[in-house]
Amino acid sequence: MANILIVDRVHPALAEGLRARDFVCTTDMTCTYESFAARADDLFGLVIRSRFVVDRALLDTKPSLRFIVRIGSGVENIDVAYAESRGVRVISTPEGNANAVAEHCLGLLLSLLRHISSADREVRAGEWLREKNKGTELQAHTYGLIGYGHTGPAFARLLHTLGCEVYAYDRYNPAAGDECAKMVTLEELCARCDVISLHINYIPDNRHFFGDDFIARMSHPFLLINSSRGLVVDSAALVRGLQAGKVTAAALDVLEYENTRLKNLPKDEWPEAMHALAARDNVILTPHVGGQTIDAELRHARWALMKIVKLFCEDLFD
Repeated sequence: MANILIVDRVHPALAEGLRARDFVCTTDMTCTYESFAARADDLFGLVIRSRFVVDRALLDTKPSLRFIVRIGSGVENIDVAYAESRGVRVISTPEGNANAVAEHCLGLLLSLLRHISSADREVRAGEWLREKNKGTELQAHTYGLIGYGHTGPAFARLLHTLGCEVYAYDRYNPAAGDECAKMVTLEELCARCDVISLHINYIPDNRHFFGDDFIARMSHPFLLINSSRGLVVDSAALVRGLQAGKVTAAALDVLEYENTRLKNLPKDEWPEAMHALAARDNVILTPHVGGQTIDAELRHARWALMKIVKLFCEDLFD
């Protein structure tokens, strides 16, 4: 029997689909790194989000493991290179929440351009500042998307549909453009665009991709949206950019200080930069919820099932 352990929240459609194909699925939402390591080596597959890190030592306890599904896009909590060297396939489902993240980016963008969040706070405080909250329209801006894998194109489609001018840069796939976004060099993107949206995975090469050097490259003031991973933005550099007026506003759905469980630090442990970001009216912060929709949960399950079936079912059961 091919045993699969699910240790994180996932739509029931995944387990149902796997059981229909004669896999044995067990769910353990209390599983920890230590308890997983102590389990018998009887697993064919592991389904996880960010419950614990799957490192070399943990993989060594499960030589029978054949695949790991990371529900979502980032796989930074898994030692992918070591897993694959042991014959363990690492599967992710970035297709599942691409549209959800794109819609969240659009919501963040509109909130920045029309001062929705700050205006709401003012009205609740008894202020009625119509002139102060005069905004700009979507088509008044030029958009630069960095990373064009799944969420980048999804956001570009929304912007293109709304009549916006969109450019994209992807250093790993420079020919990825489509009718919704023109691919350009990073230098051209920094020269043309006044809204920057980040859609890159976290890998060591992308740590602090956005920092003082990036801000200096921009030819004029700009808005920043980050829905990718917190570590791609140097928070202290962003604060300096905001203080100098080069970054006119920012919306962050992910934060540099999130841990491997995708939770931010407790407030009494915040670094100075985090306090500075939270104190600014021209910064919007949301708790890594861009991809969190009911619809995306089902799509994640369907994509995971399709990829598992494609890789393993024919060999196992035909």
